Amino acid sequence: MEIIYRPVQAKDLKEIVELEADAFHMSREMVQNDMVGRITNYPDTFWVAEDKETNRVVGHIFGPAFAKKYIEDEIYFKNHPNRVEDDYQMILSLAVLPEYRLNGIASHLLAKLEAVASSQERKALSLTCRDELINFYEKFGYQNEGTAQNLPGETLYNMVKQIKKKK
Repeated sequence: MEIIYRPVQAKDLKEIVELEADAFHMSREMVQNDMVGRITNYPDTFWVAEDKETNRVVGHIFGPAFAKKYIEDEIYFKNHPNRVEDDYQMILSLAVLPEYRLNGIASHLLAKLEAVASSQERKALSLTCRDELINFYEKFGYQNEGTAQNLPGETLYNMVKQIKKKK
């Protein structure tokens, strides 16, 4: 299997909506409305993994640049273009189709977004995750900085990875 990693394109919308809705148990209509704005506003920080043989989008990662270190609810609901002055690269979603997991796709997507954030001179990458994903992100240098927010029956954690400055 050969996977191509590339910035998102408008033609990817339908597959991204399906992947995101299934991964996070959300309505396709709600996801579609959000994704149109995200594709428009984060063209440099929205990456997809595409199976070269089938031309199918099998994974994605995205998020905006943000002025604050931790994700806040507003960035889920208010899409804005990435701003040069924002210090932090947020990761709102990292998703891979179940049949493509355990092939290094998620790690490649993380590396792609980190490279973009580094080239844009961001200070760190930041995300929230459930308890069972903490070890996964720690393998890539993310530090658990404590509880982010509590949802009914679920606790999320702030995970942050500092970006090393270029010499």
